[in-house]
Amino acid sequence: MKKYLKSIWLLFTIIILTITSCTEYLDKTIEADITEKDVFSSFNTFQGYVETLYDDVVEWVHLRHRFGEFNWGDDIIPTRKAGFIEGDYFYVMGSGMSPYYNTDAQRDNQPWYRNLVRRHGIWQNSWYGIRAANISLKNLPMLVDATDEQRRLIEGQAYFFRGYFHWEMMKAWGAVPYVDTVFNADDDMRIAQLGLHETVEKVVSDLERAEELLPLDWDNIDTGELTKGFNAGRATRGMALAVKAECLMYAASPLFNGVATGNYNYNSQYCERAAEAAWQIIQLADQGVYQLEPWETYSQMFFTKDNSIPRSKEIIFKAPNRGNTRYFSSSFTFGHVGTDNWYSAPSHNYVKRFEMANGLPVEDPESGYNPNDPFNKENRDPRFAYNILVDGDRIIKSLADDRAFVQFYVGGRERTSSSSRTGYGYRKYWDETINRFDRGWNNYFFEIPKLRLAEIYLIYAECANEAYGPNGSYPGANFTAVEAVNMVRNRALMPGVHQKFLQDKEVFRERIRNERAVELAYESKRWYDLRRWHVAHQPEYRKLTGLNFDKEHTYFEEVVVETILFSEKHYWLPFPVSQVNLYPEWKQNPGW
Repeated sequence: MKKYLKSIWLLFTIIILTITSCTEYLDKTIEADITEKDVFSSFNTFQGYVETLYDDVVEWVHLRHRFGEFNWGDDIIPTRKAGFIEGDYFYVMGSGMSPYYNTDAQRDNQPWYRNLVRRHGIWQNSWYGIRAANISLKNLPMLVDATDEQRRLIEGQAYFFRGYFHWEMMKAWGAVPYVDTVFNADDDMRIAQLGLHETVEKVVSDLERAEELLPLDWDNIDTGELTKGFNAGRATRGMALAVKAECLMYAASPLFNGVATGNYNYNSQYCERAAEAAWQIIQLADQGVYQLEPWETYSQMFFTKDNSIPRSKEIIFKAPNRGNTRYFSSSFTFGHVGTDNWYSAPSHNYVKRFEMANGLPVEDPESGYNPNDPFNKENRDPRFAYNILVDGDRIIKSLADDRAFVQFYVGGRERTSSSSRTGYGYRKYWDETINRFDRGWNNYFFEIPKLRLAEIYLIYAECANEAYGPNGSYPGANFTAVEAVNMVRNRALMPGVHQKFLQDKEVFRERIRNERAVELAYESKRWYDLRRWHVAHQPEYRKLTGLNFDKEHTYFEEVVVETILFSEKHYWLPFPVSQVNLYPEWKQNPGW
């Protein structure tokens, strides 16, 4: 790793030469004498250039995050009205309130903001990454000081990131122009948008090329010996397969299929292909490349308190960890616990998705759920206690007075407009030592995986169910959709899906979707899922509820706290107006 990092100054020079205007480098510096040959002729310097692609992967753990903007579904309620609740996506994208989706070119031109967005904005980072990937592919013939293995690594990473960055934008904006060439300043850059499925095929083609070129594990190849033990996070065959599986699942889903064909149902052919890609990763898990994290150490996928970066064989793809996340943790807790009062809280309607320990939904008459004892964790899915903070839970380990326990009842200390408006809090990414009293955040590292093995099982389950039914499987897999879901449930000490939900794919579909909501809670999946299923406009997903109750828990009342404004146009973010005004072939998304 150190050997690669020595070339960083060279890399930034090349980036400047390739993405800025000519007037910005008329004042010559020492670095300006570096030529493309200096960078692209040797593997070490070429790999150093490719390393910048990793830095363009958006990290959800944003140091300036406050509202949980990456959770835009029915899963959270922010402390104040956010643009996404009001349906004002232009405001969200232009104000900087959601750095992940910000497209404000004026802000991007300000040095203080450009550095921030460069690390965290999907729109800007993706275009940076696509250009760097295309430059890498264009300059491959210049690479002479390298082994065949090293050439394959450079090419494989470039194809992976070109496909990935196009896909990252597509999930939010739909069909973007697919750029597979390097443009110069005087080139005609009019690239027409392809259809949604056509663009998916472009992404899949790049990812499949990456599959052919990349290793399963850099530690097990000659080049990886130089950085053995420090190769976690580098692009691999498994990463390419995982992104492909996700991409094909989206292509199969009602929204993508509806836009592409007019039929807002699942596309069976794409379901079959997605199931195949997911099955290939499951086979890698069977070979020991990946494995589900045991329930006892489940939290290690998300946070550590010993100054180490979270590690797990379950994680297939994650963004680079950029250091201690103390600021984030202080924003994710409450005023007297952390240092910030800008908070978002789980909605009650989402909390109800956590089943009873017997495997039945809380709405099921046979579940045993008691609406007058909603915080009882003994008879609930263990993931309820892991993810959700409820009234009376300890939030400060070292204190013995009432400050150590959260007060979510009406009139309680944490039941305010700046703490929780719902009667719940998050627990997934922190524990009772992450606060200003115990100072656990001093050695706290926190991550949200991009793709992990549990999600691959759920991708397989969703697509195999649609293509072959609950008890069907991808041809040759001998692994049913039901078995895939139960792998995830059993890890969490939950029983398999109840037999009453296995009679047909329509009924089982809802249990798969619920399993995604529970297992992938607050991992930036829900907003995307509700959109790709084409259900986000339905009233049950637009109403965000809370739970009113008193200190003694003598009554409980579910109340509507917010109602999301969501119409058909909100299924896609609008493209920046300045972008679509460049040329008529780039069409604005419908309704914007």
